[in-house]
Amino acid sequence: EISACLVGSEMCIRDRKKLFLSAAALMCGAVLFAQVNTSDVNQLGNDNGSSVFQKGETNNSDVDQFGDENMSFVEQHGNTNFSIVDQIGDLNKSDVDQHGNSNEAYTGQMGEGNESFVEQHGRENFAFINQGYYNGDIGNYNFSDVFQHGKYNRSTVWQNWTANDNDSYVIQDGEYNISYVQQDGDGNFNRVEQDGDENNSEVYQKGNYNDSEVYQIGLANFSDVDQLGNYNDSKVSQDGWENNSIVKQDGWYNDSEVMQIGWWNNSDVFQLGMGNDSYVDQDGWGNDSDVDQFGPMNSSDVYQVGELNDSKVYQVGAMMGNISEVHQNGELNNSDVYQIGMLNNSKVDQVGLENNSDVDQHGMLNGSIVDQNGWENNSKVHQDGMGNISEVKQDGEWNNSDVYQLGMGNDSYVDQNSWGNDSDVDQDGMFNTSDVYQNGTLNISKVSQFGLGNGSTVDQTGFEHNSIVLQVGAGNMSTVTQKDCDN
Repeated sequence: EISACLVGSEMCIRDRKKLFLSAAALMCGAVLFAQVNTSDVNQLGNDNGSSVFQKGETNNSDVDQFGDENMSFVEQHGNTNFSIVDQIGDLNKSDVDQHGNSNEAYTGQMGEGNESFVEQHGRENFAFINQGYYNGDIGNYNFSDVFQHGKYNRSTVWQNWTANDNDSYVIQDGEYNISYVQQDGDGNFNRVEQDGDENNSEVYQKGNYNDSEVYQIGLANFSDVDQLGNYNDSKVSQDGWENNSIVKQDGWYNDSEVMQIGWWNNSDVFQLGMGNDSYVDQDGWGNDSDVDQFGPMNSSDVYQVGELNDSKVYQVGAMMGNISEVHQNGELNNSDVYQIGMLNNSKVDQVGLENNSDVDQHGMLNGSIVDQNGWENNSKVHQDGMGNISEVKQDGEWNNSDVYQLGMGNDSYVDQNSWGNDSDVDQDGMFNTSDVYQNGTLNISKVSQFGLGNGSTVDQTGFEHNSIVLQVGAGNMSTVTQKDCDN
């Protein structure tokens, strides 16, 4: 019966707790009103060792060991602490140390060479560890370490499904912190550290040699890490309150790092494939980052400082991945990057208030740079083909740039300075070149190029200039210079 119920579920063990307490109550019939500690040790096998030390009142300990050379150490100080240790196999080791009142620890290990350490200080903390056994599967040499200090903290660790050589470390300091860890496979590593109140961490790793680290300081931060496959790596660090991070990685050698400081920041990372890399750094409040990467070797870096900035990166790669870098500093800036193909590269840098950038690249070896400084500037870049290059610089207010490139080797440069300028560049063909310079107010430029090797330069300085350039064919060249008003 014990082996059937061996650390199978928290409900099962809580039933055992009720039975154990009922039995202890019957044993104390002669001293009904005495406050006693209770210990029950069962050992079957050879060279098993158990040590139980209890100081206080109504502490309870139950140790069951089946196999050879298993070791168990239980130490309880205070009142109404409860510990269950179940070990089946050989060379397993468990150490439970509880100080305070009404703490609970449940440890179950099946297999060979599993080790578990639980240390709890405070009141009504809860630790549950299950290693090496689930649904008939047995694992070996798993390691779990749980340390909790404070009140009402809860830690659950599962390392199952013929799991071998997994390591898990959980450290929680404060009140009402929750950590859930499940690792299925071989050689996975987990570390969770939470300092503060009401922080919540969930880690699920299935596969081999995945690595997860979660560090949370403050109030009500939330982290969810799911990694499926092999050799994936995730690191989450959050400092503040009510920050939220979700990381989901499926494949091989994917890497994600999330750092958030402040409050109400949100990061969502999803990577599917091999060798994808994501880095998110947000400092302030209400910032939001969403990164989705599919295929091999895509790379995304997002840096946001300020309030209510929003970044979305979507990349689908083939053979070789795409690269995206987003920097936003200020308030209410928005960046959307969408890349499908191979070796496309996008860089967005926005400083100020309510700037907006939209980059859409399809194909191979396309490159886009967007640099905005000021407020309410708007840039749209669409590239479809191979080797197209676009650079947009906006400094001021209410400037607008729209670049559309279709074909191969087209090149566009837009530089806007001051406010209310508008530029529209359309290139369809091969090796067309356009340069637009606007320095002033309310200038308008439209450039359309169709064909091969056309070149256009527009230079506007002043107020309310208007230029339209249309080139169709091959090798056409145009230069427009406007410096006086009302041209």
